[in-house]
Amino acid sequence: MNRMKWNLTAFLIMYLIATCMGFATYQLLGPVAMWIAVFIVMPVIAALLICWFLMKIKCPPDRTLREMLVLIVIWIALSFSFDAITYVLVVPALSHASAHWTFFVDQSPWIWLSYAVLIISGYAGRWLYLRRLSLQSEARSSEA
Repeated sequence: MNRMKWNLTAFLIMYLIATCMGFATYQLLGPVAMWIAVFIVMPVIAALLICWFLMKIKCPPDRTLREMLVLIVIWIALSFSFDAITYVLVVPALSHASAHWTFFVDQSPWIWLSYAVLIISGYAGRWLYLRRLSLQSEARSSEA
């Protein structure tokens, strides 16, 4: 699988988990619980998926920063687009309501912070990947 397919696969996994968790916590516990869950659970999941992406593409250490930044830009663009389609158009239509054009204003600043958290998750995922490479290298050199 090429880079873009792994990128999209990791994004879709992350987005599906975030959406399911968001809907469940919002419906069961309310909006505050939803945002707490988003800011505690999703950064960890995103970091693990970013590390997984770097492993899947077998990224050389000197290219990890570039790959991670490209991945994050794509994820933020896709998240913004999917959020707009889902929460501005689809959810209101399923609820037989008019489009929710003020969604991003109503969810501010939390939704913008969730996008910013992706950047932090990117650095954490990159660190995990580089740490894994370092440990593997140390293990190989100690075996020799």
